[in-house]
Amino acid sequence: MTVNAPPDRASNARALRTKKLLEGPIAPTLLGLATANLPLMIGQAGAGVIEGWYIGQLGVGALASVALVYPILIMMQMCAAGAMGGAVNSAVARALGAGAPDRAANLVIHACLIALGGALLFMIPMLVFGREVVDFFGATDATRDEAIAYASVVFLGAPTVWLANTLASVVRGSGAMAISAAAIFGAFAIQMGLGSALTLGLGPFPQLGLRGAAFGHLFGFAAATLFLGFYVASGRVGLRIDFARIQLSISQFADILRVGVFALVSPLVNVATVMLITGIVARSGAEALAGYGLGARLEFLMVPIVFGIGTSLTAMVGANAGAGQWDRARRTALTGGLMAGAITGSIGIAVAVFPGLWLDMFVSDPAAREAGALYLRYAGPLYFFLGLGLATYFASLGAGRMKWPTISLGCRLAVVAGGGTLASAYGLEATFFAIGLGFVVLGCMNAWGILSGAWTAR
Repeated sequence: MTVNAPPDRASNARALRTKKLLEGPIAPTLLGLATANLPLMIGQAGAGVIEGWYIGQLGVGALASVALVYPILIMMQMCAAGAMGGAVNSAVARALGAGAPDRAANLVIHACLIALGGALLFMIPMLVFGREVVDFFGATDATRDEAIAYASVVFLGAPTVWLANTLASVVRGSGAMAISAAAIFGAFAIQMGLGSALTLGLGPFPQLGLRGAAFGHLFGFAAATLFLGFYVASGRVGLRIDFARIQLSISQFADILRVGVFALVSPLVNVATVMLITGIVARSGAEALAGYGLGARLEFLMVPIVFGIGTSLTAMVGANAGAGQWDRARRTALTGGLMAGAITGSIGIAVAVFPGLWLDMFVSDPAAREAGALYLRYAGPLYFFLGLGLATYFASLGAGRMKWPTISLGCRLAVVAGGGTLASAYGLEATFFAIGLGFVVLGCMNAWGILSGAWTAR
C-alpha cells in the first residue's frame, strides 16, 4: 500500500525542480538554492553563538567542560548531515537526474536504516565510555563531571540527530531546499530557546546547567525528525513511498555507502585534528583550553555557513552527474567553491584583525581571551581556503568522486600534526599557524581534484 500517495502536482513540481538543476544558469540557480537554505544557515550559526553565550554564563569551567565533548558532538553532526547526509542527498539527486523516481523513493528506507546504525555507533560508546573519552582529552577534576553530564544527555539524542538530517537530505535531493532548511532551523530554534531556559533556569524552567543545554539539543532534533518523517511519508516531497513493496537491496545500500563511507573521512579527520589540538592546548590550563575552544567553535561555525551552498552543490552536481553533464557539474562545483571561500575568507580576516568581535561575546577572562585571539590571528586569514575546501567537498559528494577529498584530508591532518609537535618548542603559535596551513592544503587539493580530470563518466 502507498501511504498518502502524492497528487500528480507533487511529482510535477519535483520534475520541474530537477529540470532547473540540469538546465538553469549556474550562478543564479546555485544562489537561489543557497538562499532557500538561508534559514538553516542562520539557525545553525545562531545556535552555535547563542549556546556558547549561555554556557559561558556558567563560567570558564563550563566552557572548558563542553570543549572536551564538543568535538565528538560536532563530528556526529558532520557525519549525519554532511557526510552520510550528503551521500543520501547525492544518491537521491542522481536517481532523479537519471529519471528514476521510484528508485529515489526506495532509497529513503535504506537511508533511514543507515542513519540508525550511525546513531548507535556514537550513542553507545559515549554513554558507556564517556568518562574515558573526556579523560583522554585532558579532563581535570574541575571539568570531568560536568563534561560527562553534558555528554550523557546529548548523545542519548543521537538517533534524532541522524534521522532528522537524513530525512532533510532526502528532501534536499529532490530540490526542495526550503522545506528541509525550515525543519532544521526549527530544531535549532528549539535548541536555543529551550536550551537557554533549562541551562540558566529562566522563567518557570529549572536550572539544569550543562544538562539543560543538552536537553535543548535533544528535543530540537526530535521535533525535526517527527516533522520531516511525516512530510516525506505523506508524499509531499514528490516521491511515492510504497511500504508494502519496499525491498531492501544491497545495491541501494551501496549507492549511499560507497560515497558516504569515503565522505566520513572528512568529519573524522576534521574532528581528529581538533582533538589533537585540544589535547595539546589542555596542557596549558583550563583558561587556554576555553579560549581555544571558542576559536575552534568559530572554525566549526564555518561548516553551517558553507552548508547552505554545499548542500545545494551536492544536489545540483549530483543531478548533472546523473544526467551525464560532467562539464556543467565541474563548472557548478568551482563556482560554488569560490562563493563559499569569499564568505568564509571575509569572516576570517575580520576576526583576525578584530578578535574581540567574536571573543567578547563569550569570555572576559584575560588568559582565555589571549589564547582565542592567538588562534584567530594565525588561522583566520586563511579561512578562504577552508570555505573553498568545504564547498568542493560537498560538490565531490554530489559527483560521487571522493578520491581527492580523501587524500587532501589526510594531508591536512599531517600538516596540523606536524605543527602540534612543534608546540613545546615554539609555543601555540606554531600549532595555530599549522591549522591555517592545513586549510590551504584542503582547499587547493580539492579544487585540483575537480580540474584534474577525475570527474568523468565511469
